[in-house]
Amino acid sequence: MEKGDLIAIFGREPSLSLWELQKLLVEPEFKEISRELAIFAPSEAISINNVQKRAGGLIKLGEIKGEVEDLAELKHQLEKIWPNLIPAGSTARVNFGASAYDAGVSPDRKFRQELKRQMQAFKKYLTLNHRSARLVESKEPTLQAGALVQGKILKQGFEILVLLSEEKIYWGITKTVQDISNYGFRDFGRPSRDSFSGMLPPKVAQILINLTKAKPEETLLDPFCGSGTILQEASLIGIKNIIGSDLSQKAVIDSHKNIDWLKKSFPDISNCQFNVFESDVKNLSEKFQLGTIDVVVTEPYLGPPQKGRDMTGNIVPLVSALSRQYIPWLEILAKLIRPTGRIAMVWPFFKVEKHGYFLQIQESLPALGLKILPPPPEFIALPWFKSTPRGTVLYSRPDQVVGREIVLLAKNV
Repeated sequence: MEKGDLIAIFGREPSLSLWELQKLLVEPEFKEISRELAIFAPSEAISINNVQKRAGGLIKLGEIKGEVEDLAELKHQLEKIWPNLIPAGSTARVNFGASAYDAGVSPDRKFRQELKRQMQAFKKYLTLNHRSARLVESKEPTLQAGALVQGKILKQGFEILVLLSEEKIYWGITKTVQDISNYGFRDFGRPSRDSFSGMLPPKVAQILINLTKAKPEETLLDPFCGSGTILQEASLIGIKNIIGSDLSQKAVIDSHKNIDWLKKSFPDISNCQFNVFESDVKNLSEKFQLGTIDVVVTEPYLGPPQKGRDMTGNIVPLVSALSRQYIPWLEILAKLIRPTGRIAMVWPFFKVEKHGYFLQIQESLPALGLKILPPPPEFIALPWFKSTPRGTVLYSRPDQVVGREIVLLAKNV
């Protein structure tokens, strides 16, 4: 690791965050990867602001500024250069914070307490030098996006990122942070939401699209569009030709309402072409010429709502029924995409009494002309990476019965 290297801080699901980041970077060469972050060299092809805006799985991005022997030396370095860390022209109180991350070694409680002590001493130094200062702290081990935004840290000060490795302590500053208010607006601000049929978070929709490396000039299809979350996020990423369909008339009406709202709320997407209509996925081959869709991104029906113990006796029949349902859907999608097409898809999996139950689809894929594109082997080898033997990545909360299995597919040619 060197001065100027970039730091990507992962979100709640680091496996997906890392996989997404690898797809977003042109030629990714990671110098360090941990459960919390990835460090990589800057290049002319990388815009921190663009990566932050597009990545659903990154909490913040930063830059390495140097290395120190201990945290006391970090405080002394900050005393010398702190004016250069404050946003240009800011004369307000300096709001600052510090977060320690694993860059090979996990910071323990003693290390975090020492960091807090040194930052309190640094605040005292600022006060003695006639600069009003506030140390922003959190009950969490690190400062999350909400704390940075609410504390006005990047507007009136800075956040120090302390990276603990086996050899050294590196430090840097946060350059960008995830716009959580914008995500909330895109999720809860929409006129139509359907909690009964399930709601894909905008961040996860973004990640799915990014896994396909969809380009602005390509055509994207969501054949189970629901209220249009994937369609929405595709347009905000810059995809120009977006198609959505759903068997539910209500879902199609909801999507149209949300797209109208989206165009008013985000005028930059005015040149996107939306085509949203009611259709069973099995009939899509009658509506489009085969082999003309570049990218399919979708979350199909995940099964009826479940409650742990209530489904114990029904789990095997449910998984069998859903597997039979998904196979003809995949057959249609395989025919619709180009030879270079990609499919990012959610398959449900079920957690019952500490056991996982997965759709039985993999053996059918070769006959459908499809193959799974797994994450890189070096990612799968990481002890914390949540992948399956078939090359998919799992996304779920500990208390969820129905989880999401993230699957990336391509033509088997």
